[in-house]
Amino acid sequence: MKTILSFVSKTIKGGIFFLLPILLVLFFVKKGIALIKPVAEAISNELEINSSILNVPYILTILIIVLICFLAGWIASFGLGKVMVKWIEENVLSLFPGYLLMKTSLESKAGLKSEKEFPVVLVPIDGLMFGFLVDEFENGDCVVFVPSAPSTWEGNVIIFKKDQVTRTNYKQGDISSIMRKLGVGTVGLLSKS
Repeated sequence: MKTILSFVSKTIKGGIFFLLPILLVLFFVKKGIALIKPVAEAISNELEINSSILNVPYILTILIIVLICFLAGWIASFGLGKVMVKWIEENVLSLFPGYLLMKTSLESKAGLKSEKEFPVVLVPIDGLMFGFLVDEFENGDCVVFVPSAPSTWEGNVIIFKKDQVTRTNYKQGDISSIMRKLGVGTVGLLSKS
């Protein structure tokens, strides 16, 4: 029975993570079409392009969206896109607590290389606790975010002397998973790392 429930649970979670990006893309495409369609209608009316067979404004809308995506990809290929995203993350999204930690955890879990992966460390608080090394002073002292369980987006920021911090090879996403499960399966998960 436990095996069946585990299989059903994993399958449902897999389905959610499979469908979520598709639904998000469809949502944004629908919003993009709604925003751009009036422009495409104005262009087709101005150029007097009408067809009883084809929905010209809709086709123009799709072409404009493809062109915008192409331009965005072209800009990103020159590094300007990375600079823009970095500026947005540092000046806007940083106002949302835990954004950067959440982003890097999700990238790690998805197997993507994160530009800013926070190393997992062990710190001495009532035994040893997992933490994420978020910054270092010139003298080697460490700024560590110690997440709480089960929500890893909450916790404390603590400064430790460099000799108090034990660096590990564990992945940020694995530690977040352990925290969500309140430590269940820690030994098995970390022995694979």
